[in-house]
Amino acid sequence: MRRIIAAAALALLVPSAASAADVVSADQARTVSLRDGSAVVYFTNSSDKFEVVTTVAADDRSPALRFTHDLAAGQSAVIELAGDEGTPAARLVLTRDGDKLRVDSATRTAATGL
Repeated sequence: MRRIIAAAALALLVPSAASAADVVSADQARTVSLRDGSAVVYFTNSSDKFEVVTTVAADDRSPALRFTHDLAAGQSAVIELAGDEGTPAARLVLTRDGDKLRVDSATRTAATGL
């Protein structure tokens, strides 16, 4: 019984990959691998604006898409890239956490072909 309780306690202390987030400071860039490419995320933090910039591209030869978000404290922005029908979408969640940015990437439910 003690081993079960100890194992359960240890499991609570070890973060899972799904809940792990990368924390970014101002004017630092972070590259995140996505299913068929990558995203580069950074933010600037001035007195009136916390602007997050995300650039997504399949490769160096493909056109890039740039997204900008002005986030308030605790606010999140989600960028989701649908895959082929039946494959999971790539999801990027950007959350302002004080003067830092939390970057979570994961896959989501399978695309429905709509």
